[in-house]
Amino acid sequence: MSLLPSVGEAMTPVFFLSHGGPTFMYSEKEKDIFGGDIGAFRTVRAVGQTVIQDIKPKFILYVSAHWQSKADDLIEVAVPKSLQQGLENELIYDFYGFPEYMYHETFHSENDLSLADDIVNTINHSDSGLRAKLTERGIDHGVWVPLKVAFPDDELLKNNIPLIQVSLARNDYDFDSQFKLGQILSKYRDKGGLVLTSGMSVHNLRDMGSAGNKDYNRQFTTVLNNIVLAKEQNKLDRFKALLNDALSKELLLKAHPTLEHFVPIIVALGAAEPSEDDLNVKELYNKCFESLGWGVYQFGDLL
Repeated sequence: MSLLPSVGEAMTPVFFLSHGGPTFMYSEKEKDIFGGDIGAFRTVRAVGQTVIQDIKPKFILYVSAHWQSKADDLIEVAVPKSLQQGLENELIYDFYGFPEYMYHETFHSENDLSLADDIVNTINHSDSGLRAKLTERGIDHGVWVPLKVAFPDDELLKNNIPLIQVSLARNDYDFDSQFKLGQILSKYRDKGGLVLTSGMSVHNLRDMGSAGNKDYNRQFTTVLNNIVLAKEQNKLDRFKALLNDALSKELLLKAHPTLEHFVPIIVALGAAEPSEDDLNVKELYNKCFESLGWGVYQFGDLL
């Protein structure tokens, strides 16, 4: 049975997942290990069950903190490097200094070349000021690690659900472009597509294990929730205001010394906004641990 709420009919919801490090996929076996959290693990597993059992998407579009494009106005859409090996998405093991066995983990999913091309064309013909191109690339650990938790038996492949990774825009501080990307991806929600984003609600690896005060974790989580969970419009403006106020920007940069793990929330907000799903956001889980925030959010109701 799904752990997530089910409400009346709507477009597919949008999710933001906190994914931690590659050790997140082992959280069920080792509680609260570095880079993992058992509560977040169980919530992401529940999201996966809901996706397969209740939402049943035709495809998944995924935006991860670990892929920023090569230009401020550019969005890149991943396609397999070698079609000789079929449409399977290759895994990128973009983490360092971990045990050797982690670099042999597998997760199986397939791309859809026509869908990837359609996303590029949709972005290029939008009035967003963004441009797009196809890029031969695998999926990074911000995609396959949480999806391995959500779909431990390769359910995407077994249920013929294609998976396409879409990059962030390069400029972390350009919240408008990240939001516009989400708005464009939202067009695919009423075509049976599901938009997933992942990063961390708080992400300061520099402070992990240090003896310093980490009150900024809870403080920023409160600020984040006051914006995301509010039943009001103009949430993007409230996020942009964080950059214009010295104290708010200082808090943001304590929680996120670099913003790549934060801006997928902006993408999710943009993907929910056209149908006003941003007014109906649920915090499915959160935990402030050390200098990490494990927020998991659902934008919009289930079908």
